[in-house]
Amino acid sequence: MKKLTLLLLFVASLAAAQQDPVLALRDASNQINAASAAIGAAQEAEDKAGALSHAIRSLEGGLASLRLALQASRSEEAAKQAEMLGNREELGRLLAVLISLQRTPAALLILHPEGATASARTGAMLTAITPALRAETDRIRGELATISALNALHATALANMQTALGTLQDARNALAVAIREEQAVEGNPVSQEGLAQLATASQDLNALALALKERFPAGAPLAAAINPQGRVPMPLSGTLTRRFNQPNGAGIRQPGIVVTAPALSLVSAPQAGIVRFSGDFLEYGKVVILEPAPNQLQIFAGFGQVYVRSGEVLESGAAMGLLGGEMPDSAEFLAESGSENDKGTESLYIEIRVDGMPVDPETWFATN
Repeated sequence: MKKLTLLLLFVASLAAAQQDPVLALRDASNQINAASAAIGAAQEAEDKAGALSHAIRSLEGGLASLRLALQASRSEEAAKQAEMLGNREELGRLLAVLISLQRTPAALLILHPEGATASARTGAMLTAITPALRAETDRIRGELATISALNALHATALANMQTALGTLQDARNALAVAIREEQAVEGNPVSQEGLAQLATASQDLNALALALKERFPAGAPLAAAINPQGRVPMPLSGTLTRRFNQPNGAGIRQPGIVVTAPALSLVSAPQAGIVRFSGDFLEYGKVVILEPAPNQLQIFAGFGQVYVRSGEVLESGAAMGLLGGEMPDSAEFLAESGSENDKGTESLYIEIRVDGMPVDPETWFATN
């Protein structure tokens, strides 16, 4: 009877079940399937580049969700296995008691040497304990079923991830072709020679931004009627890894933020605007400077490939280019944790300048 009482206390002390990670894996897979279908349909769309851009962002989001779901499910599986391993002695006792209860006739279970009153107490305790023991058995059975389901889904999810990464790369190639075809029809909006000279003469991003302001004093004609500050979407799906004026690895403070994402991630225009500069600039590599309003410049640096040209008018969500790096394999993509130093990841540096002065991009973008 003492053993039964201890087991009852053990049952009461167990933690509540966590959210089911199986559903997260299935939701991410459904998102990937929908985005992959959209990429196929985009090949026949009238605005092929726009449709591909939207579908690529959706697929990147689905892959990011799948990565998080896989990481969470593996952690959940490891935690459940560790819990069962740590409680194996208590679980063994639980199973032994249940087997004993099943094998012992009911009349003998409640017999007690101290008489009828003690037997009645024994019967009452068994009545209270037995449902709890059976409930705990059902819980353990459910935990084992969850582990089995996670194991079955992991292989399928990894295969889906590998296929989706291939689909994503094909879509990026198709997007580059579609944009080149559009630009061939539209022609070059401005001469690039003068802008290249500005970039060569400028010693830093601040100097380049000031030179652009002097070159285009009238500003863009696309000023928003309502200030969208705090609601502008981020230009890519990634992780904020360095905040405004936070020092980088070399201890240098920069008036911008850094967002880390898988290599070759698509970078989209967060707002409609005019591309005031597109090209290589000092150690920043390929830079795009977008002017969505007469008093504002958005500076993006870290591209591996740029799609837009100076003087081009962009719609909100238009593809500006891809991050640098090489296509990560499934293992690298799955291991990505959001650090600037992760293998298979690249960083986008973002500055926002209002009336020529840098402001914290976190106050402008919907970084949550």
